Parts: sequence; structure tokens; C-alpha cells
Amino acid sequence: MVGDILRKEREKQGLTIADIETGTSIRRLYIEHIERGNIDELPGMVYAKGFVRNYASFLRMDAEQLVQQFAEENGSTFVPVSVEPETKTRRISLSDVGDESLSQISIGGRSSSYASIFAKLAVGIIVLAALVGGGAALISAINTPSKEAAAPPPAKTEQAAPSSAAAETNASDEARGTAPAQDVNVSVRLTERCWTEVLVDGKTVFEGLIEEGKTESWQGKDMIVIRAGNAGALDVTVNGRKLGKFGKVGEVVERHFTKETKNLEETLAPGQAQEDEQQNTGSGREAQEPKASGNTKNRQ
Repeated sequence: MVGDILRKEREKQGLTIADIETGTSIRRLYIEHIERGNIDELPGMVYAKGFVRNYASFLRMDAEQLVQQFAEENGSTFVPVSVEPETKTRRISLSDVGDESLSQISIGGRSSSYASIFAKLAVGIIVLAALVGGGAALISAINTPSKEAAAPPPAKTEQAAPSSAAAETNASDEARGTAPAQDVNVSVRLTERCWTEVLVDGKTVFEGLIEEGKTESWQGKDMIVIRAGNAGALDVTVNGRKLGKFGKVGEVVERHFTKETKNLEETLAPGQAQEDEQQNTGSGREAQEPKASGNTKNRQ
């Protein structure tokens, strides 16, 4: 069982569960459930696989192999994290090119000879000279004073033009400020190491660890969904607006971002929003009960 493998390796390295919690930002309770095989006590299979990958990476083990084994043990599918191959740059020196090739130069996707190139350059120089000469003549004509000078416009007309232009500028600025965003843009800055999964328009584009101090950004057409294993480690900016912390430290949170998102309260998944509301209601009742008992004592 994967939980036993992780536990044995942890003990072999002389680490405690508290050390794993500090190094991976996974809550102690979830680490214990993973080692004991209590999968039903975890937030979900997606989060469970992320925790296993995070745990194994911290112990310098083969994380992908353990996640695959974990998925097979619990009847889940395994999606490996894709790694883009590096693109190698090829250098070509003049010694690799033959004399016959040097006589041809590619311009705009077509092969041209030296004579054709020089002809085009000559035509360009002639056109440029004509433009420069015509421009000089135009400037000279503008600078020459006219015999019949036009009367200056009234002072009121001169003042009205800038006011009208300023009004148009302000109107256009206001229109740009109220116009909705064309796409969904979300960026997060990590204050601690955290496991994160990102879905852009329904497609998983990232799943893994983001190190402390890094900033990651994603762009989509309709919706971006982010799941974080330690919500307090993420500072969120949506469509250029800073919205603050993703959630509380050690909390597993999922949020949905759209073009109209303006605050974090409207981004929680429906089920999670109801759970938070119930917790807040329970906390409010607990806060009122001691106060009521205190008033009873005062009356006696």
C-alpha cells in the first residue's frame, strides 16, 4: 500500500509527521489518513493524488509512480503530468553553406539573386530621395508667410475646443473602465509551498507543487477553476484586480473565476459555499451562548 511505503520512507529518513506538514503544507490529519489508508476521510480523489505526489516529492521518491499505484489501489484513473520537450537550437555557420547557395538570398520566402536585390535597393533609394525632396519643398512652402494673413479666431472658440476634446477623452476613459474583460485572467503569488490544480475552460492545464515566492498566471475564455491544498499560501489577482488571500492557512479550497468576478465571496463552489455558511452560522451561535449565560448570572 502506498501509505505504508510513504510512512516507512519517512521513518527511514528520521522525519516526523510534523516535519512533513511543514515541508509540504499538507495538514497533519490528511497525512495520517494517507499513511493509514483512510482514503474516504480525504477531501476527494483529486486532492488525495495531489497530496501523495507532494508527499513523495518531498521525500525525493518517484512521485508519478506512487501516484499511479495509489490510483490503481483505489480504482481511479491516472493522468501523468506532461513535460514539454526542450527545443534545441541549431547553429549554421557560413562554412556549412556552399558558394552556389551564397549567390541566392531568401527574401519574403522567395529566392533572389544579387542583381535582383540591388535593383530593388536602387528603386527604394530613388523613391526615398523623391519623398525627401518633396517633404523639403512642402516645409518651405509652409514656412513662407502668406500675403493675406487670416484673422485670428475669437478667444472663446479657442477655449471651447480643448474643453470639448477633454470631455471626449474622459468619456472614452469611462467607457474603457466599465467595459467587461474580454478574457479571464488569473494570477497567484505563493507565500508558501502549495499543491495546486488549475482547470482552464474545463481542461486541466496544471497539477502539482508551486514553490514559495513564485507567481503563476493563466488566461481563459469563460472560466478558470483553481483548487489549492493550502489556501492561505495564495495571493490572488483576477482581471487586474487584487482580491487578497485565496482562503485560510491549511484549508483546502476550490474557487471559480469568470470575466465578471469582482470579489472572492462569489467564487466558491456551490457545495463549499454552503459548508462555509453553516460553519459561520455555528460560530455565531457559539459566540452568543456565553453572552446569554453571563446576562443570566447578572440578573440573579
